[in-house]
Amino acid sequence: MSRHGIQLSILTLLVGVFLLRESQREPLMWLDERFSDFIAAGASRGAQIAPLTLVELEPPAEGDAGPVRSPLEYALFFQSGQGFRPAVMATDEILQWDRAKLRPELIAKFPQYSQFLRDHILQAERPLLAAELGYPDDPGVLPPLEPVGVIRKVRGELNAIPEFTAIERQPAEEFRLSSSVGFVNLPQESARQRAVPMLFRYRGQVVPSFVLQAVLLWEKATLDDVAVEAGKKITVGEKLEIPIDAAGRMRVDFGVKVSRCGMDDLILAAELSETKRAEHAELFAGRIVLLSKARDEAPKLALGGGRTGSRGELLAAAIATVQQRSFVLRAPWWLDFLAVGLFSALAFFVPQWSRLRVTLAGAGVLAGIVIGGVALFGVAKLWMSVLVPAGLWVFLSAYPWVVPAPAKGAPRIENSAPDATAARPV
Repeated sequence: MSRHGIQLSILTLLVGVFLLRESQREPLMWLDERFSDFIAAGASRGAQIAPLTLVELEPPAEGDAGPVRSPLEYALFFQSGQGFRPAVMATDEILQWDRAKLRPELIAKFPQYSQFLRDHILQAERPLLAAELGYPDDPGVLPPLEPVGVIRKVRGELNAIPEFTAIERQPAEEFRLSSSVGFVNLPQESARQRAVPMLFRYRGQVVPSFVLQAVLLWEKATLDDVAVEAGKKITVGEKLEIPIDAAGRMRVDFGVKVSRCGMDDLILAAELSETKRAEHAELFAGRIVLLSKARDEAPKLALGGGRTGSRGELLAAAIATVQQRSFVLRAPWWLDFLAVGLFSALAFFVPQWSRLRVTLAGAGVLAGIVIGGVALFGVAKLWMSVLVPAGLWVFLSAYPWVVPAPAKGAPRIENSAPDATAARPV
C-alpha cells in the first residue's frame, strides 16, 4: 500500500466515520459514557446549591425486629417539615404495610399511627408519595385498571418507553387520595444509573415518574401543562424543556449540589422553631424536602462517575438537575466531525514523519480535544465522544509500524530505455 498522504487522509476519514457510528452503539458506547462521567466529575460547579434537601432515615436501632418501619416515623416527617412551609414534601418509600409482618406491639398501635400519618399528609401543602409499576402474577389475567394521572399531549414513537400492565405497589388509599403519586421504577437496577426515567407507559397510557411529578409540583404545574415529544423533550408550560432519550429518560448531572440531613436533624429543627430558635430553617423552607432511607440501609446502586449511592440520592440528583437546568447533553455531530477532520489533516503528513513524531503529534491533538471537551462541558454541559479521537490516534500511531517506510539511501530507479537521439555506432 502506498504511503501517499492523500490516500491516508481519506482512509482516516473513513475510519473516523466508522468510529463515530460505533460510538453510539453497544458495546463501545460505554467508553464515551465513562468519559462523560469523568468530565462531569471534574467540571467546576460554583457554590450554588439546588433548592432540595435530602432527609435520610436513620437505620433501625439494634433490637428492632426486621426492616419494617412504623407509620409513626413518616408521620413525624410530615409533622416536623410542614412547619417550615416547604414547597414539596416527598418520600420515595412506599407507604404500604403488610400487617402480617409487623411486630405485635406495632399491630396494636397501627390504626392510631396510620390516622396520625393521614392527618399530617392532609395538612401538607404538596405531598408526593411513591408507587411501583409491575406485571400481574398471571399474565393472562389483568388486574383492574387503576386511576392514575395521564399525560395526554404526546407525539412521536413510544415503543421504547417501558410499558407495565399493573401497579405492583402503591400507598394505601387513605394516603394517596390526598397526595400526588409518582413511580420510582428504575431500569436494570444492576446496571450503572446515569439517567432516570421521566415517563412510563401504563396500559398504553403515558404516565409521569416520581421525578417528573416532583418537578411539576415544584413548578406549580399540572399534567395538562405537560407536552411530550418522544425521544426529544418534555415541555412543562412555556419555560421548561427537559431533554429525554427514546426511552423517556433524562441524563442526571451528579455534580449538582443538594443539602442533606438526618431525620433527627429535621425533628430537632422543628422543636427549636417552636421556641423561636429557627436554626437550619433554610434547609427546609421553600424547598423540596425528600425523605429516603440512609445510604447504609438502602440497596446500593451504581451511579455515574464511578460512585455508589441509594435510590434517594439518585432521585434527589435528578430533581436537582431539573431545578438547576443543568441538563447534560451530547455535543452536536459536527463537533465530532471536526475531530475527524483534524486527524484527517494530520494524516496527510504522517507518511513523511518518523514513528515517534506521529505518536507524539497524535497525542497532542488528542489531548487538545480532551481539554476542549472538558471546557465545553463546563460552559454548556455538552460532552463529546472520546472514542473517535482516541481510536484515530491509535490508528495513525499504528500505521507507520504496519506499513514500512522505504529504506534510507535506496537507489532510485531511473528509466533505462535507450535514448533515441543517442549517436549510433557506424
